[in-house]
Amino acid sequence: MLGIAKAAEQYGGELPADFEKLTELKGVGPKCANLALGVAHQQAAISVDVHVHRVTNRWGFVQTSSPEQTMLQLEQKVPQQKWIDINRLLMPFGKHICTGRLPHCSTCPVLEYCMQVGVTSHR
Repeated sequence: MLGIAKAAEQYGGELPADFEKLTELKGVGPKCANLALGVAHQQAAISVDVHVHRVTNRWGFVQTSSPEQTMLQLEQKVPQQKWIDINRLLMPFGKHICTGRLPHCSTCPVLEYCMQVGVTSHR
C-alpha cells in the first residue's frame, strides 16, 4: 500500500479515481488499485487477492490459474453492485476458514455449496 500512499502524495493529497493512473505507480497492481477505487471512491471494482482467488476456485465458481484471471471471470459472473464487497467478505473467509493448507471444512458455513476443488485433506 506504500504505492497508494505515494499516489495520494503525488496527486496533491487526493487519490486518483483512475485504474490506469494507479497501476502506473510502482508497487500498485490490479488488486491494490481496485481496492483503492472501491473503498476510497466507491467505484465498482473487484479486488482479488490470493484468498479470494483460492476461495472462488475451490468453490468451483471460477476455474482460473491467476488472481487477474479470477478478477475477469468474477466481473462476468457477479452483479456490479456486489463487486466492492467481494474482497471484504472473502478475504477473511479465505484467511481463517478456507485456508490454503488444511481448510476448516468441518466448520465451514457454506460447505454444502462448495465443490472442494483441490482439497485433499481438511480439518
